[in-house]
Amino acid sequence: MKTWTVTAWLVAQVSALSAEPLAGPDAAYQALWNDPVVTRRIEDGIRSNRMDDVVLKFVTADGQPLSNVTARIEQTRHEFLFGANIFMLGGFPTQEKNRQFETLFTGLLNYATVPFYWSDLEPEDGKPRFAKDSATIYRRPPPDVVVEFCRAHELAMKGHPLVWHQWYPKWRPDDPQAAMRRAEQRIAEIGARYGAAIPRWEVVNEPCERHKYADKWFNLPEDYLWRSLRAAAQFPAGDRMMLNEATTYSWLEFSAERSPYYRLIRDMLERGARVEELGMQLHIFSEPAWRLTLAGKQFAPGDLFKVLDRYSDFGRPIHITEITIPALPSSSAGEQSQAQVARNFYRLWFSHPRVEAISWWNLVDGTAAKGEDKWKAGLVRNDFSPKPAFEALDQLINHDWKILLDTNSAAHSVVTFRGFHGTYVVTAQAGGQTVKQTFQLKKGSPNEWIVKL
Repeated sequence: MKTWTVTAWLVAQVSALSAEPLAGPDAAYQALWNDPVVTRRIEDGIRSNRMDDVVLKFVTADGQPLSNVTARIEQTRHEFLFGANIFMLGGFPTQEKNRQFETLFTGLLNYATVPFYWSDLEPEDGKPRFAKDSATIYRRPPPDVVVEFCRAHELAMKGHPLVWHQWYPKWRPDDPQAAMRRAEQRIAEIGARYGAAIPRWEVVNEPCERHKYADKWFNLPEDYLWRSLRAAAQFPAGDRMMLNEATTYSWLEFSAERSPYYRLIRDMLERGARVEELGMQLHIFSEPAWRLTLAGKQFAPGDLFKVLDRYSDFGRPIHITEITIPALPSSSAGEQSQAQVARNFYRLWFSHPRVEAISWWNLVDGTAAKGEDKWKAGLVRNDFSPKPAFEALDQLINHDWKILLDTNSAAHSVVTFRGFHGTYVVTAQAGGQTVKQTFQLKKGSPNEWIVKL
């Protein structure tokens, strides 16, 4: 596989593409994603990695086989994590818009990225904004508010991030060692308060960037990554610790086991650090990058698979942690391009055996970080009307990848089906009696369910 770096060849490609009007995916892009080898791997991967066979048996109260049972088999939740950041929870100017955001989030997703940016969580030294009555900061709801909401709506959670070289508070110590000791103290405080409630943590954000541009950002000590992971190791044993890497080092500067992110992970694991999951961002934050994507010259399916396959060496779950896909040009054509690219990415990631979570970044247009709204990368417009990308992902998550069956066992007491991993409710009727039971369909489990009537 080629090494994806900014080479003279790539610059020439961008220059050539920039001379043309911005359009949708071209013939080369379509050919790559319609390649029978690619489509077969995606389809086979979804069937083998996300689904299992179920044997559903109906019996009487004393355990005897019971035939002629009418049943509805409905999947209510995914085991796979489909998420987004939840930074705008309670952050809109009206209660109506806040309710719209909540409905949007819970109707599509089961996983939330909770903000723990140090500069906003603790703008004053020793006065963290944990509690519900904390002062309002845009895109930074207090963690207590988010935890309460997520628990009420059964959303899985991930804290993001504990340490990031770009997001230190203004009062931080200037001395690198003193700053690191204060960061370790912060990690301990967060772990004590939220370690039992939030099971996943992005311990360090974008460490490869920090190491490459050490003089550009705040001067953390050289061993800050190891010390951050060591501090986070004090969280509850069930919590999963993660590194979260930027787009360039996750996908573009890739040279197999020589890749900077690969070597960094290997080094931390060899030193005994808790790195239970691997995070990879995919942000398209420039028009040239978007043109390359639509031309099939960047983020091609074969290259995405090669990256995921190589990082599977570590035997860790992979999370696609932050996704920005533009809707450019700002027209219905741009929105259709966004939808097509999003659908292709999600299907590929969902098919891979090591990927366990996919998280969009900003759900609503106009709610991104400063400078990022120009990409129109929300799944819904700023009036909450759904874009084609929202409809495409909703179709995948809530329809194509969920099971709803109505069946009658007729002369038999057994029904078999193949379903996606997750939570199911079986509502069975026989002889004027109705019974409702909940089951978990898990990968590799026997998945033999018994309903007594």
